[in-house]
Order: sequence, then structure tokens, then C-alpha cells
Amino acid sequence: QNSQDSCYREDSEKEDDVKDDFDNSEIKQEPASDQVEDYLGTSEIKQEPNDSDEEIETNKSQDERKNVNVKQARLIIRNLSFKATEAKLKAHFTPYGEITEVKLLRRPNGTLVGCGFVQFAKKQAAAKAIYHTSGKHFLERPVIVDWALPKDKFTKMQQDVLNKKIKKEDGEEISPSDISIVKEEDESDEESSEEEDESDEGSSEEKSENSDSEEEEEEEVTKNIKQELDVEKRERKQDVEEGKTVFVKNLPFSATDEEFRECMEQFGPVFYALVCKDKFTEHSKGSGFVKFKKKDDAEKCLSSGTELTLKGTILDPHPALKRSEVQKLNDKPKEKKDNRNLYLTKEGMIIAGTPAARGVSVSDMERRLQLEQWKTTKLRNLNMFVSRNRLVIHNLPATFTDKQLHKLFQSHAGSSAIIKEARIMRDLKHLDSKGQSVSKGFGFVSFEKHEDALKALRSINNNPSIFTPNTRPIVAFSIENRSVLNSKTNRMIKSRQKNPLCKDYKAKEEVPAKKSKYESNSKHEEQNEPEFAGVTAKPGSTVKMRQKYKLTNQAQQHLQDVKKQKKEMKMNRKLRRVEHIKKKQVEKKMTKKNKKAVDNDSAFTKLVDKYKSKLLSQTNEKKKWYDS
Repeated sequence: QNSQDSCYREDSEKEDDVKDDFDNSEIKQEPASDQVEDYLGTSEIKQEPNDSDEEIETNKSQDERKNVNVKQARLIIRNLSFKATEAKLKAHFTPYGEITEVKLLRRPNGTLVGCGFVQFAKKQAAAKAIYHTSGKHFLERPVIVDWALPKDKFTKMQQDVLNKKIKKEDGEEISPSDISIVKEEDESDEESSEEEDESDEGSSEEKSENSDSEEEEEEEVTKNIKQELDVEKRERKQDVEEGKTVFVKNLPFSATDEEFRECMEQFGPVFYALVCKDKFTEHSKGSGFVKFKKKDDAEKCLSSGTELTLKGTILDPHPALKRSEVQKLNDKPKEKKDNRNLYLTKEGMIIAGTPAARGVSVSDMERRLQLEQWKTTKLRNLNMFVSRNRLVIHNLPATFTDKQLHKLFQSHAGSSAIIKEARIMRDLKHLDSKGQSVSKGFGFVSFEKHEDALKALRSINNNPSIFTPNTRPIVAFSIENRSVLNSKTNRMIKSRQKNPLCKDYKAKEEVPAKKSKYESNSKHEEQNEPEFAGVTAKPGSTVKMRQKYKLTNQAQQHLQDVKKQKKEMKMNRKLRRVEHIKKKQVEKKMTKKNKKAVDNDSAFTKLVDKYKSKLLSQTNEKKKWYDS
């Protein structure tokens, strides 16, 4: 038995070496099938079955099952760039798990086909790689990653499609998902079958021995996959009905799935938390979905309100809806809001060639076209809008008055219509023979209700029986400036509030004097502390100890302040001296002037006395005899 075991070990080692040589060889080389068959023929040992042979068979079956499980972790990559190499492809897929083999398909001349295979050590790693890499770019080219299927499975899939087509002829329906899956896997299976065919030629005898076990394993795997898919579909259907899923709006665009999950786990355990991303740009849409394990946790999240924040932004949670409900909401016709009432510009428009244009004079038509151009230029300003209750009328006679205008519109709008204002615009600079301002030929009429204004417009506009057939009235809804109207209404409100006779009158309330920046309500500041007391402590203020460099700055600043004070003191002393000197000089000048004035006064009195004495002496000499 020991000799038999050693022979078998040698044979198995040689078989493994042949397999490794075949796996490492390129597809363009022909497999050495004849050599393998010759070798296998020599390695067969015909003996009676013993216990050791049964153990060897069990070991073989275990190895075969391991090989089947390994093959399940094999991926096919399509639409590869011709710049791709095995090293680059391996580097691209290594982050998702351990890779045992990488192979690129080549033509007989050595050029790349654009397809390759990656063998992972574990099936979970392969599934992760499909999720993260399928449909994404590799070497500036979108890559399609899918499971690599053996040839037997591919033929079974083709037979299933044929059977479904036959059933369809009998009257049964086919789901479009089945056909799409087969179409997607068609190309990948053909390419994978080429590789499998070559490997099958190299190990034909092994396949014949192990085909039964492989088929059983594959059937078990397919059943498990189908069961998992059915469970996932049921879970997806029940997600919304269970009430555990929450749709979150206003997510920060920089938030990741992990950050979103951490934020949501404050309410309870979470199944998943995913940020919605754009298909093409892969940027966040600013929203996401969260599924909690408990319904109560989802309700907590929905009732969180403004407390729920992520990266400083307030999140907006909503209960998740079904796709059918979302489609219904999207399919509803959205009402277009026309805040400027632009549709009213077409009301009363006269188009050439229509019955309304018959009998209209050329001058009237030109006037209407000019007004249309004026409207289009005015409405380019977004502050301008079409009034619903105010009408403008053109082609008014020169002698038409405000009362006549009011009476005209009242008669055509009906007795129940309320006219707020009817005014003809006049040129105040030019006066007629009676001393009144000349009419500009147009006016405005404002109604309380839109229906009355519309009725008056339709009955007066282009009516040949009102003025004359050649000059018909041109009536339209007036164009207003929103900013001007707002300022006008504000002025009216203020004037009513100031008018004591108005209901909206508000007496002036004594407005408390505004506090200055340095005033405060604290009790500590109300006390008059002396200047030398220093800084007063305030309750509630943050305590921050001053740092060393700030203390040095304080010392330097104090030195500078002391120097400034000394300079100011010196300057003040100099100024005082100068002022004192100036005062003395002024006093000296005043004393000199006073002396001169006194001398002048004394000289003047002397002169007066001399003249008096002379006059008196003359009068005494000329006295008559009877005056004595």
C-alpha cells in the first residue's frame, strides 16, 4: 500500500504540474491534450478496490468541489482598452480581494480581443468587485464586469430561451428581464466558452469523471442564488410597506455613505444608509435613503425636526414612497404660475386678415403695432407686469373729459361694476383757450374686479360706433411697474397712519433713546468706579488668561503711552509759556495806547479852554452901553 500511495502521489503531483502549465500558458497556444492523455494512460493502475482507494476517491471529490467553488469566483471583463495589461488589470481589482489569476484573451497574431478574466480567491470578493467596477471607467473606457459561466451552463441558458420561445408560441408570456439577462450574458459566455473549451480539451478524462459532481454543485449554487434574489425582491417590496425606510432631503453634497449612516444610527440600528448619486457624474444629488431595523426608530427620525443635522446643515426627513406613487406625483400636470399676467397682452389684439381688422384705418393699425412694440420692450424688465384691473384707452377725442370717460366705461361694464378711477392724461405745460391743460389722447380706468374690466375691454375695444369709424378706441390692460406701486402703497399706509381722522391712525409712541455702544444694563457698570480701579469683572463672561506674548505687547504699549503723555506735557508747557508772553506783550501795548490817549485828551481840553477865553474876551469888548 505504501508503494501504491507513493505512486499515486507522484501521479497527482505530475497532473498538478500539467494543470499549472496549462493555466499559465496563453490561449493562442494549442493545449497539449495528447501528452496529457498518454500520461494519464500510463498513470492508471488497475487494482482491486481497497480501503485506501476509497479514501483517495473521497479526497478527489473534496478537491473537485474546492475547484468548483473557486471557479464560481471567476469574473469576465469586457470592453477592455487595448492598452490594458495583466498587471494593470490586477492592480485595478486587487482592492476588492485576493486575486489568484489574471488572463487577457488574445488573437492568434497576439493582438488583444478586448476581453479578460480575473480569478478571485473568494466569491464575496468577486461580488464586491462587480458592484464597484461594473459600468465604471478603466483606462478611459467603461468596463462591463460579470460572472464567467462554464460552457455547460451557457448551453442550458440557450435551451431555456428556446423553450420559452416555444411556450410563447403556445400563448404564454415571457418576462423581458429574462431576455435581457440572456442578451447581456451572450457575449461573455461565448468568450468564456472559448477558454473553457481549450481547458476541456486538456483535461477531458478528468471532466468525464467529475461532471456529475460539478453539475450537482452548479444546480445547488443556482438554486441558492435564485432564493437570494427572491428574498431581495420581497424585501424591496416590503421596505416601503413596513414603514422602516426614510427619504432624507437637503443632504450636504460632500457627505458620504459612512457619514450618513453614522448620523442616522443615533436613532437606532440601521440596515443601510445610501446617498443618491447621479448616474453620469456620480455626484451626490443631496438626498438619500435609510432603512432602520425598527419602525419606532424610523418614526423618531421623522419627528426629529430641525435637530437632525449633518455637517452643519439641517436635514429634511420624509417617509419613503413607492415608485408608482412617485410616478403619479410626477405625472400630475404642474400649473404654470404667471405672476406677471403676460397672457393678458393678447387680449384685444387685432391681427391683419381677420374679421376684426375689417374697416380699421391704416393710422389705427400703425398705432396698434407701435403699442405692441412698446409693450414688448417694456415687459423685458422683470419689474413690469400687466395689471388685471386697470385699463388704458387710446384715440380719445381732445374734448373728452374724465366724467365722460367714467360714464362710457360704466355703461359698457354694467351697473354693478365699481370703477375706482377714470382719468385722462393731460399736458400741464400747454393750455387751451379756456385755460385748461390739453389732453394727451389716452387715459386710464381702474376697476375693482377683473371680470368687469374684461367685459368693458371686449365691448369698447375697436368699436366703430363709439367715436368714429376711422378713429376707433384702442383698449388694453395697462402695464405697471411693481416697484413704483409698492412705494405708492407704502406712502398711502404711512399717510393713513399719520392722519388722525383715519381708522389706521397710530399715535406717536415715545421711542426709548438708543443706547450707545458703551452703555449696558449690568449693575456693576451702574456704579461709578474710579478710573484707577481697572477692569470691572462681568458675571458670565468667558475667562481667558492672557498669554506671554500678549503681556509683552502690553508692556511695550504702556511704554509708548507714557512717552506720548510726556510729549503732550512738554507741548502744553510750551503753549502756556507762549500764551503768557503774548498776554504780556498785549498789556504793554494797551498801556502805551492809554497814555497817548490821556495826553491827547489833555491837549484837547487846553485848546478848548483857550478858544473859550478868547471868545469871552471878544464878547466883553463889543458890549453896548445899555447892556452893561
